[in-house]
Parts: sequence; C-alpha cells; structure tokens
Amino acid sequence: MPGLEFRYVGKDSLPTRLSEFDVDRYFALTESDIAAINQKFRRDGRAGAAIQLVFLRAAGHTLDQLNTLPRQLLRYIGARLGVPTPTIASLRTIYQRYKTLYEHQVWACDYLGLTRLDGDQWTGLEAWMRQDAAESLTIEELLQHAYFWLYERRILIPSTRALQDIARSIWTGIERELLAMIEAVVPLAQITQAEAAVFAQHATSGTTVLEWLKTPPARHSPSTMTETLAKIHFLKALGADRWAFDAIPIEKQRAYGQRIQARRPAKVRELKTSTRTIELVFFLRVTLLELTDAMAYQSGRRVSDLVRRAYNKTTAKQVRSAVEYRQQLVDIKALVDDTRRSAEARLADIGKLLQGFSAKPPASHAASVREMLTEDQHRIRNLLTALRGLEFASNGSDPAVQQLEFIGSLHDQGATELPRDCQVPVSASWRDMVNGEDRKRAMRAMEACAMMGLRRGLRRGTVWINHSLSFRERDQLLIAPAQWDTERDRYLSSLGLPNQADTYLNRLMDHLKAGLAGLDEAREAGHFTIDADGVLHQSQLEAADTDGIPTRTRDLLFRDIGNAQFADMILEMDARTNFSEVLLARKARDSHELIALYAGLIAHGTELDAKGVAAMIPQLDPAHVSTAMRALEMPGRLRRANERVVEFQRTHPITELWGTGQLASSDSMSLDTSPHLFYARADPRRRTHAVGIYTHVLDQHGIVYNQPMVLNERQTGVAIEGVMRHNETRTDGGLLRLAVDTHGYTNVGMAVAKLLGFDLCPWLRNLSERKLYLPRSLQVPDGLAGAVSPDISLKAIREGWDGLLRLVASIHSGRVSAIVALQRFGSAAQGDPIHRATDHLGKLLRTLFLCDFFSNTEFRRELRTLLNRGESVHQLQRAIYSSKMQHDRGRRQDEMIAISGSLTLLTNLVIGWNTQRMQITVDAWRGKGQRIDDDWLRRMGPAHFAHVNFRGILSFPIHLYQDALLEVPQRRAAS
Repeated sequence: MPGLEFRYVGKDSLPTRLSEFDVDRYFALTESDIAAINQKFRRDGRAGAAIQLVFLRAAGHTLDQLNTLPRQLLRYIGARLGVPTPTIASLRTIYQRYKTLYEHQVWACDYLGLTRLDGDQWTGLEAWMRQDAAESLTIEELLQHAYFWLYERRILIPSTRALQDIARSIWTGIERELLAMIEAVVPLAQITQAEAAVFAQHATSGTTVLEWLKTPPARHSPSTMTETLAKIHFLKALGADRWAFDAIPIEKQRAYGQRIQARRPAKVRELKTSTRTIELVFFLRVTLLELTDAMAYQSGRRVSDLVRRAYNKTTAKQVRSAVEYRQQLVDIKALVDDTRRSAEARLADIGKLLQGFSAKPPASHAASVREMLTEDQHRIRNLLTALRGLEFASNGSDPAVQQLEFIGSLHDQGATELPRDCQVPVSASWRDMVNGEDRKRAMRAMEACAMMGLRRGLRRGTVWINHSLSFRERDQLLIAPAQWDTERDRYLSSLGLPNQADTYLNRLMDHLKAGLAGLDEAREAGHFTIDADGVLHQSQLEAADTDGIPTRTRDLLFRDIGNAQFADMILEMDARTNFSEVLLARKARDSHELIALYAGLIAHGTELDAKGVAAMIPQLDPAHVSTAMRALEMPGRLRRANERVVEFQRTHPITELWGTGQLASSDSMSLDTSPHLFYARADPRRRTHAVGIYTHVLDQHGIVYNQPMVLNERQTGVAIEGVMRHNETRTDGGLLRLAVDTHGYTNVGMAVAKLLGFDLCPWLRNLSERKLYLPRSLQVPDGLAGAVSPDISLKAIREGWDGLLRLVASIHSGRVSAIVALQRFGSAAQGDPIHRATDHLGKLLRTLFLCDFFSNTEFRRELRTLLNRGESVHQLQRAIYSSKMQHDRGRRQDEMIAISGSLTLLTNLVIGWNTQRMQITVDAWRGKGQRIDDDWLRRMGPAHFAHVNFRGILSFPIHLYQDALLEVPQRRAAS
C-alpha cells in the first residue's frame, strides 16, 4: 500500500490551506520546471501553467476547480517564477477562455509524460481492478487502489465518476461470484436453516442466537470453556466446519463477518437477501475458526492450571514428608538412647516405625508431579470429554490422538479401568504407571498422558484441527511440497540463499574464524573475562561524557514549543498526514463523523471507554463512539495509518541525527487488565494481571509495528514478524538489525531472522547463554578454549537444510506468519529435523554475535541505546494509557488488535508532532544565529510528553482544517 508520497493522488481540488512542508514536498518547482515554463509561456500565463503542473505531478489528475487555491501555494509559485503573487481572480480571468486551460493541461501532461487512457488501457485497468477486488475489503479501497495503479503507470486519472461506475460494477460482480461460490459450497437448505437459527431466541442468554455468538469468551474458567464449546457445536451442527472457502482470503471473509458484528440483528434482517447471505455465512465460518482457536488456547491454559495445581500439591507433600521423616529420625534416636529397655524391644519398636518405609528408590520431583496429576481425575476427565468435540487429527505419528480415541471409547462403555491388553503407545515417562498393577490408576495415567500429549502436539503441529486458523496441519502452513519442488530456485533467489548448506556454512565458518580472532584480542586487552565455568563476563559500559548542555537545551526547546492539547495534536497531525482518510478508506463526510473517529481512536487507545470519551466531547454520545470503535477494527487500516504518520515523522532532517531508520529495538509493555480475561497473565515484575503489547521502535523513535500478545511467552516470533511486515513496505531495504532482550530471542529465531535477511541482536542476561557453541573441527584460540562448547553438528544442519529453506521461504512469501511458524518449529518441535538444523545454526550465529558483542564496545553501546530508546517510547505510551483496561474490553482478537494499533497511532502522533515542532524551533533558532550543535540534538528525543494535556474536555476545531480533512461536497465540486 503506497504511503505518504501518494497523499494527494486522485484529488481534483486543493484545500484552502497548505503547510510549508506540503508545498515543499508535493508542489515544488524545480529549476528545469521553471525553465520549461518560461520558454513555453508568456509572463501572464506562467503562474496558471505552473499550478497545473505541480498539481498534476502530485495528484495525477487535472485541476479543474479554482474555487479554492491555498495562499501558501500562490505565494510560492509567484516567488519561484519571479512574478507578482497570482490570485484566484486573476487565474479565473486567464481561464475564461477554456482553450487556455486546455492548453496548459495538455502541456503539463506532455511535460510530465502522462498519457490519457486508451481502449486497451481501460481494458487493462478493469482487469486489474477485478483482480484487486478479490482482496480489497471495501469499494472505497478498490477505488483508492485504482488511483494508485494509474498514477504509478503515469496515466492521467480520469473523472472520479467514471472510475466509481467501474468500481461499483466490478464490486457487484465480485459479490455475485462470492454468492455463487457460497451457493456451490453451502446447500440452500443449510443457508435457510442458519438464517432461521441465528435469529431465534437463545435458550439461556436472553438474547438472540446471533447476539450470543457475538459475545466473546469472558473469564478463564470451566464455565467459559463449556460455553465456547457449545457455540462450536452449534456452528458445526449448521455445517460451518465443512464450508471450505480456501480461495477467498481470510481477511476478506473477516471483513464481511465484521459487518454482522457491527449490526444489530434487526438491521441484519433488513439487508438484501444476497448481501445477508454473504455476510452471515462468512460471519459463521470465521466465528467457528476463531472460537476453535480460543478453545484450543483455553484448554492449553487449563492443562497448565492442572499441572501447576499438581506441582503445588507435590511440593507441599514433600515438605510434609521431610518433616515426618525428621520426626521418624528423632523417634529412632530416642529409642537408640533408651538404655533402660532391652535391645530386642527397641529393635521391635524401630521396626514398627519403619513399617511404611519403602525400599523403592525415591521418585524424581517430575515423577511425583505426574503421580499427583493422576489424582485429579475428575477435572482431567471433564477436560478430555470437552476436547473430544474438537475432532483432532494427526498424521499417525503422534500417539495423543490414538490415546484420546481409546479413552473416549472406554468412557462410552462406562469403564473405569484400563484393560491389561492395551496396545496404545504412551511416552516413557508415563509407561510405569500405565503398565502398573493398579488398573484404575493406569486409566488415570493414560488420561493425563493424553491431555499433556494433545497440548504438546498442538504446539508442534503434529496434531491439528481442521476448522481452525492457527492450529492447522503443519504442512498446510508451509509452501506445498509440489510447489516447493518446482519453484524452489525462484524462492531462494528472492532470499539470496544458496541451494546447498555447505555454501552457506563455509562462508559462516570464515566469519567465525575472524570473529574468534577478534574476540581473543579483546580478551587479551581485558575487555572481558572468562570464569572457571567457561562463562564470559563483560565489563560495565562507561557512561558517555556529558556537560549537561543537551539536557538544558532540551528543556529550553520544549519550553519554546510550549504546552499542547492532545486534541489539537491529533487534528493538526491529521491535516498533515490524512490518517483519517486511511482509517475510513475515504475522507470523512462531515465534522461529526471525523470527531467520532477521533473519539473511537481515543477510546481504543486509552483506558477510557465509549461513555468516558463521550463525556469529554460534548457533541457526541456513546453510541457514536462505539460505532467508530467498531469501524477501527477493520483489518489493516490502523497499520497503514501508523505507517503514514511514521513516514511523515521521518521526512524531517532532525531524524537523521537520531538514526538511519535501518535499526530498531523491540520489546513488550503490559496493559493492566482484569484477571478474568482468558488470556491475561500475571506480570512477573508488578504482580498484576495484564496483556502484552509488543512494539518495534525505530532508532528514529517511531513505532513501525505493534502486536498484542500473551505475557510470559517467547517473543521471538513477534519480533521477526514485525520486521517482515515493516520491510515489505520499504524500498530502502528496511530494517537490517533488531535489538531485543533475552525474551525476544531463541536459537531458532536467530537462524530464521538471519536467513530472512536481518540480524537479531539480543542483550543476553543469562550467564548460561554466554557460551561459544562451535563444531569440533573448528580451531579455537587457546585463550577461548574454556568458553567453547563443541556441540554443533554441521551434519544436522545439512540434513535439515532443505526443510529449513522451505520454512523461511514460507515466512518470506507471507504464507505463514513468523509467530505461528516459530511456535510450530520452536522448542515444542524438539526431535524434528528442521528444528534440529535451525537450533544448531542458531547457536553458531549466536556465537558469531557474541564475538562482536564482547569485542566491540561501540556495538554494545548501540544496542543499549536502541533498547533505552524503546523504553522511553513505552513511557510515553503509559502516559497515554495511564490506567487499567476496562474489564469488558479486549475479549475479541479484533478488538485487542484495535486497542494495540490505536495506542500505537496515538503515540506516533505525539512523536510526529514533537518532531515537527522540534524541527521548526531548531530552524528558527539557527535562523537567528543561535548556536545548537547536532551532537546536542542527537541526545534529545521526541518521546516527550510533560507539555501535553491528555485529559479534560476535548475540543476539535475542525473548521481550521475542513478543506483538508472533509469530503468536498458534490455541489461545490460541480460548480
């Protein structure tokens, strides 16, 4: 999706005001432009020709209306051409003769190389729009994409009405095709049955079934699991699990389903039959997929609860056993010391004390936990009964599905004991209990083994559910084997990777040899030490020299900038970036819609709810805010709006002092929430329940990616996914290095990131991870020998190389997200050839990274600076989202993504506004001759918020920017 440089593409008029930034960026006249105009036109016609030229260059469309022309542009044109400042009246006088306007426009088109649409190009445009309509989410997006397509091909954009007519026709055709596809997949009887069922009254909730299905899972509890499973059974009874729409992008299905989510049942009934069918079928299908994922996730958390309960009971039991054991020793000692009694009598009493003592060696703690787990048979049995309704599948190599089916058949027969001739395989850790004499305990052990196996199988992808988004068959996530065989070379060419592992490994070995030599030199120089356990210890970074001038200059800078109201920031930044046009896929129709959009953004991005925001904006009521909040859940729009704001921020020269835009850091921050939210976790630092927001912060301070996540889980997949999503929008190479903390890396993650074209640079806190993993064949300097662990198998990398390349190519092509890929091939996939190859390659790459980390002080300082920069942005985010998330918020994944994206957008708006004002102030100071060094500016940042008022009554003076932000009324456009 094109960004800020396409801001004016497709426009046919200009707002009444333009900033100097807009004039310089979009409507500038070059020296060659001025020479061409002076050569072609007389003095009185040059201003009109210049305006037509700069507008055509920015918009790709002719400027047909002269009712509004910004004074800033008129002054700029006059100054650049050396003529008196033109006025609208003088231009109207020139263009009273239509032929003059036509000549100016024809010349400008010829000068810019713009051509008019001919018959073949119309045909090509229509064919492309049909193709794009299959993935576009709304007709407004389709129209925008058509503008961009024409502009990139230097074709003059025709009238808006002509393109709108084509877009409507194509969109109608696409919906007819969707309806035909639905009717081919879903029998008419099922559609009729589904419509009747969802509008019926639900038996227990007191609402319609449709409203009941819309209700997201609430708290983490068995009752929530029961309700989720009931919804899944209801949808499967309608046949939704058999509705295969693989040819339709899931984002498009979700977009249609969200329309049902946003409407009341009465409004759904009023829809045209074809529209209602499309939206309802996709709503039911996507709801089933999402509920299945939620059920799998809830069941995994339930298993963790049961294991934790067994662990705590085992620990308490072992403490009691230790106390009882000591008391036994005390009693035996007392008998030994009792010389008044005969030895035979004392031995007899000692024998009585030791009657319950077993000669069997003590079990390990893990074995004791497993044994304790079998005593919680009622909870385990209830969970397995619920899971049977999900219809797990496997390729036959995972015994968990066999165990579940076998246990299910025993439950159906009412059996309470495991048959002695049971041939179902179990893992070695459970085998003793399953084969033991106590067959009831064996039954309970088999149930616990199946429960644990299912959770592990889902994570590693050997067990899957066909009606799921995330827990699909592992091979379905990757490029199909047949396609990989035929297109392997093309994928590897785009990645820049060799076919053979040895080609890559030989180059890596050369880098390792050089890195180890440099590391040994650093050791001799005393930059780090190696202890007796072979662990590397670094010296503390010395604080950078500072005289306090940058801090005082920053304070003076923001004092000169002055205080700001949050509402004014939002409105001004929208006027400069038009992010509201991205969020709505069009300009707001009136000021009320625009203010409601801002209110929805604030309601999602702060701790306030719709009612609270409406109280801060007098002209709105909560219903308007809620409608805008649902509109912000449309997939992809918040991400594109963020990209536009960050791109605007990066256009200021001051950002080049902060970094190049090719380095970033990533980390998670937590938002406090209700402990009853089913994916809330306890923050290990603050001991409060929260959800995580994972962000990627550029070295220039802007947030380029955000993703909600569960706390206390490995963040490597999200870290890699953020870089991939950012780099796909860049033409400058994107991010080359990402700094993360210990939670943001794994060995597998380092290997995948490197093969995808960037470096994952972790700040390692665990001493055990500061080892040098190398193959035995590599010669190591004697001074480093104590830190080397020669465990790397190059053979394992060679054997899994093809599978590893297929995994990386699948991520790079967008077929599977890095988040899901690293869950399936991460630590849960131990024993898999791909995991083994990735793990060993990742350890080699980590060794190469450690060579730089310990030998290059400036590299360490750079990583620390990046991570600190991310923390400063998190402080700004906490100032915006300053309290706890409302208890009824964030239960749906779409809503949680909207919360994360809105908070990121509000943060980027503050950073962008601050950057712009810092640039203006610095330029003004230097214009007055005031000294301000670049080194001082490097130590300042735009994530400053002490001068911003985020609360109170929010007033949006739309009239100051209405021409730039609101849709031009048709009557004015026609005048």
